[in-house]
This record gives sequence, structure tokens and C-alpha cells, in this order.
Amino acid sequence: MKISKSQVFIAIVCGLLGFLLAYQFKVLSNKNIESNINNYNKSDIISEIESLKKEKEELTATNSKLSDELKQIEETAAKNGDLGKDVKNQLDDARMQLGIVDVKGPGVVLTISPKSSIFGANQNDASGNLGEDELVHVVNLLWYSGAEAISINDIRVTSQTGIKTAGNGIAIGSSGKVYPKDKVVIKAIGDKARLNVGISFPGSLEYGSLPNYNNEVKANDDIFIGKSTQSLKNDFLKSVKE
Repeated sequence: MKISKSQVFIAIVCGLLGFLLAYQFKVLSNKNIESNINNYNKSDIISEIESLKKEKEELTATNSKLSDELKQIEETAAKNGDLGKDVKNQLDDARMQLGIVDVKGPGVVLTISPKSSIFGANQNDASGNLGEDELVHVVNLLWYSGAEAISINDIRVTSQTGIKTAGNGIAIGSSGKVYPKDKVVIKAIGDKARLNVGISFPGSLEYGSLPNYNNEVKANDDIFIGKSTQSLKNDFLKSVKE
């Protein structure tokens, strides 16, 4: 029996279609497997994050409870004499300086907000954006001008708070991030006249990309700065005994 050219052509086409269908089925199967794996990984990661958040909240609550109990013990001890009161006052001062209690007092508030023109034509160009250098510069200015407590977007800055670019934001220790395209509010408690002079001195806010932002400084008689949520560590520090 003779096989015509059309039959051979049809056979080849059918073979190719069969191969393409088989290949497509294999690709779809692989995609489904990858999708299931990704979904599993995402679900697992989210679950772990939620667990860590819950654990952190429980530890924070326990820490607050222990701090309150310790304060009660100190107050009871302070009633027994002047020496106890002096020790308690020193402990209270240390807590404020370490940032482990809420504080309030006079000072200044610096609001850094982006000018609309910076993020206009080329939003991918980050060369003129606020970065870690600018925030460190402002914080150093405030410490040098006599600040006794500082916060950035209500994140308390302590001696162990690092400021570092992280992805598309700037990490303030391990407590949170600020972003160059959002408003940044920096509060400082101290002698408000001295702080105002230090931060408003000509050239103080012309560092790096700060001129690309609106910088507003306001003195305030009653600034509230919350306690740090970052745990202070002393794994390597040791007291020197004389």
C-alpha cells in the first residue's frame, strides 16, 4: 500500500503535537509542584514570624512586670533611710539614660519631609534620598548639643541603637525602619535653647541629601519619648572591681 505525502505530513504533525502536549503537561506539573513548595515555604515562614512576634510580646510583658516589681522593692527599701533614697534616685537616672523607661521634658522636634520634586521624574534614582549618613549626622548633632533622650519616628535611640541602610529603608536598631519617601520625625529632650541652636546653626541641615528635604525645627516644652523596645546586651561587658 502506498503512503502519500499528505499522510506522512499528517503523521509528522500529529507526532509533533503529541510531543508538545506531553512537554506542556510536564511544564505545568513542575509549576504546580513549585507553587505548592513556595506556598508551603511562605506559610511556614509566616507561621514562624507570628510565633516570634508572640514570643517577643510575652517577653516584653514579663520584663515590664519584673521592672514594676523591682521598682516596688526599691521604693520599700528607700523608706528605710536616706541612703536607700539616694540609691533609688541613681537607679532611676540610670534607667532614663539607658532608655528602658518612658521620659518627658522640654526639647525640640525636627520634622524631615520629602519635597515632591525629588520623587518625580526618576523614582528609581536614590542618589538624592535620605540615608543612614544623614540620620547619624542629625543624631550626633543632637547628642553634641546636649540631648538627654532621642527618638526617630517614636523609636528610642540608645547607646546600642545602630542606624544602617537595610533594603529600601533605614533600620533603627532592631526596633523598626524609616523610609526615605516618608516623613521622619526626630524628637530630642534637653535644653531646648541649646538644642535649637545646635540643629538650626547655619550648615547643620545642609549635610548630604538633607537640602533635598523640608526640614522644620520646633521647640516644645512637653515632649514624650517612649522607652526602647530593643533589649540591651552585656554579654561581654564586665565590671572592673578596684
